[in-house]
Order: sequence, then structure tokens, then C-alpha cells
Amino acid sequence: MTTIYLMRHGQSQANIERIFANGDEGFPLTKEGIRQAEMAARYLRLKNICRIYSSPILRAMETSSIVSSELEIEVKPMDEIREFHVGELEGKLIEGEAAGSFLKLVRDWIGGKEDMRIPEGESHRQVIGRFWKAINTIIDECPEGEVLAVSHGGFLSMTLPFVCSGIDPKSFFSRSGISITNCAITTVKACRCGDSISLELLDWANTSHMELDFEKEPIENIWNSED
Repeated sequence: MTTIYLMRHGQSQANIERIFANGDEGFPLTKEGIRQAEMAARYLRLKNICRIYSSPILRAMETSSIVSSELEIEVKPMDEIREFHVGELEGKLIEGEAAGSFLKLVRDWIGGKEDMRIPEGESHRQVIGRFWKAINTIIDECPEGEVLAVSHGGFLSMTLPFVCSGIDPKSFFSRSGISITNCAITTVKACRCGDSISLELLDWANTSHMELDFEKEPIENIWNSED
């Protein structure tokens, strides 16, 4: 069994500018994004992580590098967990017609229309396919233990609810409070059964580690508290 912590990158300049930046253009972390990654790194130090994977997109690599320094574990870039391609929307502001087209795509995917795509973008079938390729690689390299994968909110939202056991995507997305914020951590348990892999969702978009002040109180005191 492999426990996989799937973390969204810290806040980036693209988040501030509110633009579609799902390609390879360099949008670095903001000061707040760096702080978020540092807090996540201190929390992840309490885990038994043996390997770190990261999307090769700059904001994810900067986030994983901060965690890598804290955990003293080398980062392995993994193209399969990059953000999904939005085609002709790339570089546009998230507003108006562009935002409407994106929202329609998400609704189509939730409704089971796997081959719908933004012109020049990826289909849901393609996104799910590379997600499974990533999971296969992770399990092959780490058949047991704990690993971290630093990825993107759109990619994680549009894969995990569709592949984890016992989840109906339409019901899942009908709930409130399911957005994946910067440096939120989603935890899954992966088991290989013969030629197939089962994924169990253990925790969704947890941000409790972002509320802790590691500078004012030692980690041991925070986590050993009876409060």
C-alpha cells in the first residue's frame, strides 16, 4: 500500500493576475506562495515521505523545491501531473467568455462527456489517462510507504473524484467547500491488485497545516497537545 499526498502548489503570480496559465510559461510563486510552501514543508516533515514528485511547471517546481529543502529529499519532475491544457484559453483572463467556456468544459466532464475539450486543449479522457500513468509509475517505484506529489488544482479536481473508489462525481461536485486552495493536501491510499490499482480517498484538500504557527510554538508541542 502506498499513501500519496497530493498537494497543490503555493500561490503564484498567475493566481494574482487571474489568468489561465496551464502551460509552461513561467509564473513564479508570490511571497505568500513561498510562505504557504514553507508551512506545508514543516507539516510534511512530520510524515514519513520517501519520495517527492512534481509537475515540471515553474510554480509547482518552486513549491516542491521548498519542501525538498526541508525534507532533504530530491524532487523528481513528473510531466504526467502537470496542469491540464486549456488550448486557446491559455493566457486569457479568467473572466467573461473565457471563464464561461472553461466552466462549460468542467460541467461537461462532470457529466461524463470525456472527449469534450477546449480547441487545442486536452480531453478528460486524456487527462485521466496520464493521471493513471503517473499513479502506475509512483506505485512501481514506491510500492509501499508515503510519497508527495506536487501538482495543480484543476488537474487534481478533474481526476481524483473520477478515479477514487466509491465516489460519484456529480454528487461530489454538488457539495460546497470542495475547492483546492494553494498548498492544500489531498491524501489517497493506493493498492495494486493484480493488474489493477484501487484508490481510496482519505482526506480532501486539507489546509489545517496552514493555520499553525510553527515559529511561535515548537512542532512537538502543537502535535502533542491534548487540546
